[in-house]
Amino acid sequence: MLERSISRWVRADAAIILVITLWAVTITNSSWIWFLALFLTPDLSMIGYVFGPRVGAVTYNAGHLYAWPAGLLAAGVAFHASLATVAALSWIAHIAFDNVVGYGLKLAIGFEHTVYGPIGKARARA
Repeated sequence: MLERSISRWVRADAAIILVITLWAVTITNSSWIWFLALFLTPDLSMIGYVFGPRVGAVTYNAGHLYAWPAGLLAAGVAFHASLATVAALSWIAHIAFDNVVGYGLKLAIGFEHTVYGPIGKARARA
C-alpha cells in the first residue's frame, strides 16, 4: 500500500511538471510545431534494447532523466537559443508525461518492467 501512495505522489509531481512545461512553451513563445515534432524523440533511447534488457534499461533511463533537458534548457535560455529551449521543454514534457501514465524508468529485467510496476503484456500476466 505504501508503494502505491508514493507512486501517486511521483505521478502527481510529474503532472505538475508537465503543466508547467506546457505553460513555459507559451510564455517563451516557443514553436508548438517543434515542440510536438520533438516530443517522441527521447524514445529513440529504446534502441538500446537491441543489445538486451540491461543495456536497453541503461540507455532508456539515461534518455529519461530530467538532468539532461534541464541543462539544455539552461543553455537555451542563457544563449537565447529558441530551438534548444523548445527541445528541452519538449524533452521535459515527454519525461513528465511518461511518468504520469506510468511509463517510468525501466528495470534491467525487461522493457515492460518499470519502477511503477509492470506495463503492457507483463501487466496482463501479473
